[in-house]
Amino acid sequence: MESHIVDLSDQQRSTLDLQTHGLPPLVENRGRRSILNHTTWTDKVILVFSFITAIAGGVLNPFISVIYGQLVGVFGDYAASSSSSSHSRELLVTYTLYYVYIAVAIFVLIYGSTVGFYYVGERTARSLRKAYLETILRQNMAFFDTHEPGTISTRIMSDMGTIQEGITGKISITLTAVATFGAALVIALVVNWKTALVLSPTFVIMVILGTLTGTYATKLHDRARPAGDQAFNVAQEALSTIRHVFAFGLQSHLTAKYDECLDKAARLNLKSRNIVSLMIAWSSAVPALVYALCFWAGSQFLVEGGTSVAQLTTIALVVTNGAFAIVRIAPSTQGLVSTFSSAGTVLRELARRSPLDPFDSSGQVLESLKGDVEFRGVSLVYPQRPDHMVMKDVSFKCPAKKTTAIVGSSGSGKTSAINLLERFYLPIKGQIYLDGVDIGSLQLQWLRSQISLVGQKPTLFNTSIFENIRYGALPSSRSLSKEDITQDIIVAAKTADAHDFISALPDGYETQVGENGFQLSGGQRQRISIARALMKDPTILLLDEATSALDSKSESIVQSALNAAGAERTTIVIAHRLSTIVNADNIIVMSHGVIAEQGTHIQLMALDGLYASLVRAQQVESSLARDPINDREIKIDDDENIDTMGLDSIKSIQHDEMEHLNRNASHSMNEKHPQTTMVSSTSATTTTVETEASKKLSLGHTLAFLARMNKEEWRALYFGLFCSIFAGLGIPGNQVNILAGVFLALAVVAFLFQLGVGISFGYTAEKLPKRVKHRCFKSFVAEKVEFFDEDANSTGNLLSTLSSDVGDLAGLSGPVVGGVLTFIATILGGIIISLAIGWKLALVCVATIPLVVLCGWARLQTLAVFDSQTRKNGIDAASYASELIRSVEVVASLGLEEFVLERYGGFLAKQAENSLRSILLASSLYAASQSIVYLAAALVFWYGGTLILDHEYSLFQFFVCFATLISGSQIAGAIFTFAPDASKAMHASWKIKGLLDRHTASHIKSSDVTTTASYGKEKGRIGGSMSFQNVTFAYTSRKSRPVLDNFALDIGAGQHVALVGPSGSGKSTILSLLECFYEPTAGSISIDGQDIYSLDVEQHRKTISLVSQDPVIYSGTIRENIAMGCLSEDVSDDSIMAVCRQANIESFVLSLQDGLSTLVGPGGSMLSGGQKQRIAIARALLRDPRILLLDEATSALDAESEAVIQAALEVASQGRTTIEVAHRLSSIRRANMICVLDRGRLVERGTHDELVQRKGRYWELLQLQTLG
Repeated sequence: MESHIVDLSDQQRSTLDLQTHGLPPLVENRGRRSILNHTTWTDKVILVFSFITAIAGGVLNPFISVIYGQLVGVFGDYAASSSSSSHSRELLVTYTLYYVYIAVAIFVLIYGSTVGFYYVGERTARSLRKAYLETILRQNMAFFDTHEPGTISTRIMSDMGTIQEGITGKISITLTAVATFGAALVIALVVNWKTALVLSPTFVIMVILGTLTGTYATKLHDRARPAGDQAFNVAQEALSTIRHVFAFGLQSHLTAKYDECLDKAARLNLKSRNIVSLMIAWSSAVPALVYALCFWAGSQFLVEGGTSVAQLTTIALVVTNGAFAIVRIAPSTQGLVSTFSSAGTVLRELARRSPLDPFDSSGQVLESLKGDVEFRGVSLVYPQRPDHMVMKDVSFKCPAKKTTAIVGSSGSGKTSAINLLERFYLPIKGQIYLDGVDIGSLQLQWLRSQISLVGQKPTLFNTSIFENIRYGALPSSRSLSKEDITQDIIVAAKTADAHDFISALPDGYETQVGENGFQLSGGQRQRISIARALMKDPTILLLDEATSALDSKSESIVQSALNAAGAERTTIVIAHRLSTIVNADNIIVMSHGVIAEQGTHIQLMALDGLYASLVRAQQVESSLARDPINDREIKIDDDENIDTMGLDSIKSIQHDEMEHLNRNASHSMNEKHPQTTMVSSTSATTTTVETEASKKLSLGHTLAFLARMNKEEWRALYFGLFCSIFAGLGIPGNQVNILAGVFLALAVVAFLFQLGVGISFGYTAEKLPKRVKHRCFKSFVAEKVEFFDEDANSTGNLLSTLSSDVGDLAGLSGPVVGGVLTFIATILGGIIISLAIGWKLALVCVATIPLVVLCGWARLQTLAVFDSQTRKNGIDAASYASELIRSVEVVASLGLEEFVLERYGGFLAKQAENSLRSILLASSLYAASQSIVYLAAALVFWYGGTLILDHEYSLFQFFVCFATLISGSQIAGAIFTFAPDASKAMHASWKIKGLLDRHTASHIKSSDVTTTASYGKEKGRIGGSMSFQNVTFAYTSRKSRPVLDNFALDIGAGQHVALVGPSGSGKSTILSLLECFYEPTAGSISIDGQDIYSLDVEQHRKTISLVSQDPVIYSGTIRENIAMGCLSEDVSDDSIMAVCRQANIESFVLSLQDGLSTLVGPGGSMLSGGQKQRIAIARALLRDPRILLLDEATSALDAESEAVIQAALEVASQGRTTIEVAHRLSSIRRANMICVLDRGRLVERGTHDELVQRKGRYWELLQLQTLG
């Protein structure tokens, strides 16, 4: 058993609940549930002004109908000869000027409201983004055990954008429309309250239906959100572990899992859209229904003398104007639903109060600190596994300026001690003291500033080596110049044995390390992490397997430096490699969460207990290592080109560690990056394909691309287009027909056709993002590895494509296009009717419509340029936030919260640069498109009235043509309310199209290595013999400096070959080449006599299992993670438990309440490093491969587990070819062949005994690992 099954008291459960759910919200902080809480007073003033102007602009709209009604009276009087021609002309001029006044007022009001909402919307979204990231950085680690990085990234990348779009555009348009609607009802009641009351039921139904459908649609949207978040998590995990995905052929599995989540979200979102479509359909039927009721009731009132023709006309027009305002905003309804849903989710998470808040300045700060640490009766249970006690009544002391080592099996509680000291979690019992003070009473930020942690898995940020090391000294070094701190950084790098390999790089300390530090080898990353920790000059130094990824030489140098550094500070070391802690002042041996033994190395060896057994398990055959016999070198054939340099020459190796450094992307090598940033300057640069595509950006191309994406829904698409056209043709008819029955029929037709539009296009609108996400994700996981080496294709950027960019496509999806088509059909129908009835006035009316279109089009182009300028900075900010979320534990440990928030704010500010100018221009064009309608009305009003007074036109002809202008021009203006969404959709579609086109081109026209396409030939059951024939390999960015140099080696089938040597010597690169991640620059690699690059890559990888140095665990259960290694879809639990037994994790699995169904948390957060490694090994063994690749496969294991697993691997290697990269030489002494590499060359090879007798490079490395 690896942990204790316990019953918790109420108080202990309360401690766990506190970590899981946070502190109860403060009464004074309930305002955080409002978006207004994230605005300044200036923003609030501007927002109030924008609300007032938007409402005022809406209120003015119906008055055009009032003037129209008054004109009816004037013409009626003139026709009845009750007024003179001159008087009528005077009134005509007066009413015409009213239109001009209204046009000017509309321009000013719409312009003011649009600018205000855009300005406040952008500022509020920036404030929300920063506040949300701050809230995330405030959280305790238990929060991240239940909130996956993908979910958090979705909030920042997608939800914040949805909120911003709602504030900047949709709320303003909605306010104006609602104000128009309300003013129309008031005017109708004032003009003739009886007729208005007859019409009121239609609006009551509209309001009730809108409220009910809006509420229900929002709930459905909220229910769909978890599935969407899960899809994002799948993508995040897949893209951040892409090499592992390729190695195990998980593309189809993860794509299916991704699609399953998308399907679930789409089903619920489709229901939401259908509900909204019902409300939109009713709104579309209201204008015709109003006319039906108006003429039916009005005719009765006319007979009774209760109204006049002018009043009846005014009411009909004004109410229809109000109803039509609601129809115009119908396409934005789904966007509003998304806005409210996103805002609710974000605000709920913003309200969470962390029980361990690094921003909380309360707590004690000690004036002087010696560094005495004491655990007193400490018990720990992780909140997500409340049935297992990880530590039980643990008590020990770590004296100041002494080194305390903690050893034991994986899962025994070693790392948990560090988690408690850093206050990542709270103990359920006991206290931890620092200089006699309970750390729970200390200020959290100050406490962590006294501690440096080097974790088991070193985490670097996507910036330069210089900045990565400098972060260890933040925030104290923020005021120092780069020159002032450079010397300290160099000293720290030399101490960590990193200076030489850094200096050998072309850009030295300015070298970009890439995402997750992938440009460096594991050992190089670890040395930079150690240098960063030393920069902090901490009182307490925590080393959790800090040298596990180092070769023996580097480990010896670094360990000596750490021992010297530890003389002046309290050092707590967690180690599996016991050679690193033999000089510790106290060694604590933990077993199953309790202390089994403690003492010095000599004392524990004399005790001959658990510790002694661990030492013996790691003891290399020192008698052979010290054998003085056969000092002579064994003769090696010249053609083997093997060098036998001595130990002293190893020092030169540090100057040229090439393995992973050569992966440095070409962009990051071209420029220096002196500023402090965690994202390289090229990290969000768009791809060449996208740049080229953007040059030919056009609305037509965008619509064509979206139509191709929706081609499988062609039936729904065509039906929606058909309904859109007829729904539009029904609208102008209501201006002509005077029979109530006809209008009632039109209302029914409008309702049915608009419902058809909503359902059809709602279906296509849900299928579009799902299909695009599927296509993008599938193309990503089918790319070559080189694709992911480019800065532009970082995980954050690709995730941004799957969330923000795909979401932006909705700006030109089916519902929007359908709405635009309906409007166009309305305009065309009206033009045809008016030309038939009065061509002269109709031509004047039609001539005004292009002015509206021109203003709208100019606005679209302005927004397109603005969106292009801000998109890159937005991607930078999103990528930066995504990286912080994935590295939140390191950020917390280094105390970087305030620094990274400031940097993130800098990205957001950069994104907002020059936005005001674009907003002012775009808003003026939009206001012009809305106000020109009234200027055009003034022209037609005057000209048409003149024609009537000159007896050229009848009232009927004038009414028809004038109605055409009003409906046509207003609708033309309404079309361009979609301009902001259309602009984003254009850019998003071309970015996505560029990525998809690049994928297609690389997989059809290229003969390069591929991942899922089958270009090579399949191979039957292989034997496993390999041949490296003069292989030279250099990464594309540094072709002049090869990683492997003329490497030649033959490996027989079934042999166990070990690769050893310093970090960066080419060991892991050999495994990458065997996995077909890259192709050699020269030479060839063959298996069973066939070039591996002529084989089907998928089939080839099915014969291989890879266990990497950093174990990859996916969210889900233990069963799911292990089953990923199986080639068949169905695998029995018996088979899984069999490999668990081989991987020495069976007892741990059986100890869990849910066994194989136990959830492991995001990235395996609920498992220890050793447990994750053993699950990864079990996964590899389940594959039953012919070739087994082990890259430091046991580096995270304790000695006991390592011995058991090593024995299992030796058994498993029988009958299969095994290539093992190792720094622990004890693990490979039984290999058939041990190859020593240096600078990409094979310098020594032979069996363990042969190499020991030779006393060359291998023998010298062996001396560094011999335990006394």
